[in-house]
Amino acid sequence: MPGPASDKKRHFILAGTAETKAFTAHQTPRQSATIPAVNRASHGTALRAQLNHVKQDAVVAANAQHELDLQSSIGLQVVFESRPEVKLAFESLQNEPNKIELLSLKEIGSQMVANVFVPDGKLAHFEAYITAYLEERRTASGRMQDHHALLETIASIRTAEVRALWTDDIELLPANHDEAFWWEVWLPVRDNRDQVLEDFQKIAAASECRVSAQPVHFPERTVVWMYGSENQLTASRHALNCIAELRRAKRTAEFFLGLPNAEQVAASNALLSRTQFDSPNRNTPYICVLDTGITRAHPLIAPLLAVGDMHTVNPGWSVDDTVNHGTGMAGL
Repeated sequence: MPGPASDKKRHFILAGTAETKAFTAHQTPRQSATIPAVNRASHGTALRAQLNHVKQDAVVAANAQHELDLQSSIGLQVVFESRPEVKLAFESLQNEPNKIELLSLKEIGSQMVANVFVPDGKLAHFEAYITAYLEERRTASGRMQDHHALLETIASIRTAEVRALWTDDIELLPANHDEAFWWEVWLPVRDNRDQVLEDFQKIAAASECRVSAQPVHFPERTVVWMYGSENQLTASRHALNCIAELRRAKRTAEFFLGLPNAEQVAASNALLSRTQFDSPNRNTPYICVLDTGITRAHPLIAPLLAVGDMHTVNPGWSVDDTVNHGTGMAGL
């Protein structure tokens, strides 16, 4: 077998720096959150009426999705909004046997908002919950089986619109709904990742939006960029069955790394002009980097690294970065 590369260094192994002690767990009794009481009859009736409106939207959505020949999953995005100051029992919204999927969860003010994908015909799952709640259903042994722990945390049920899918800072969504920009679109994987992506491309084409050709794959999501306006996407709102989240596309480091040197310098100067550095005399935290040296002359590093804080194990060595590694680590 070939030996180790000559430029590889051994790791520092710091021995004798820890002390072993026995651990004893201190258990604190869990206290369930108190949910303010509601009138069961009026609350259940209101949720049932809201769900009936969603059912009407589901018929329209299914027709729109069949017209676009979507193949991955026909269904509807449904928003469940919590009561103010009450934690939504969002775990109970997902149901794997019915392929009901919790896509996103966010907080708006004092309320939690869950976006849930419900396949065509599966709204009956929640209808059954509400019926059991109104009937105060119990098991033969008398145990409550009315789903009150979920339903009494819900304030409203409605069909999701484009803004309900937005999980980024709301200030990043243009106030002008006709303004086109690059969106970051997060798609679920479901049974066939490629089919979901193909279906989204059909939806984007129907909205006259442009989709990037290079998706990024994560274990549970596929991420693509899309260029278009909110109004363009809203025109296909009934077909939006395969979007988990919408965010604003962000510029990555690759953009800056690909710039010519002169433009990189200009970008660095622009960042420096907007940066405020704390006084070294204040009690600010320090980060120790053990690496191959640091090129302190870098304009983004020099204000933060004092010459007196650069050291070597061997006084004969240079503190400069001779293998182009420590500077990058210091930059991070």
